[in-house]
Amino acid sequence: MTDTFTSIQWIKDAFRDYYKPRLRKDLKRDPSQEELDQRFSEIYEKVRLTLLVGINQGVGIQFYEIAQFTLEEFNTFRFNTKDYLQERFGGGNYKLNFYEIDSFIVTVNFKIYNVDPKWEHLLPEGIKV
Repeated sequence: MTDTFTSIQWIKDAFRDYYKPRLRKDLKRDPSQEELDQRFSEIYEKVRLTLLVGINQGVGIQFYEIAQFTLEEFNTFRFNTKDYLQERFGGGNYKLNFYEIDSFIVTVNFKIYNVDPKWEHLLPEGIKV
């Protein structure tokens, strides 16, 4: 049987700076791979996500939240995240923010070019593309 967490290595890599230093401090030594995997599993069970899209405004980019995902929802597209974003939201400059309950973990960026956006109606009222 394949280890579920081995197949989502990109998420483990993204989370590592969030949990490894604290685990090292708590253990007072470098954690083993098994300890790292255990801590990742504990965090992953509590994950929630937000999706932001970037809008060029003047000389900068402003990001706006357009969706939230539970862990159960994310698990349906975690192996093909970019394809899912393209299909559901179209083109754009996206930030997928991961949280352990309410503690920020990391942002993973996705840029989808040459596809019409499908997210304009999800922007806060008064925001123009």
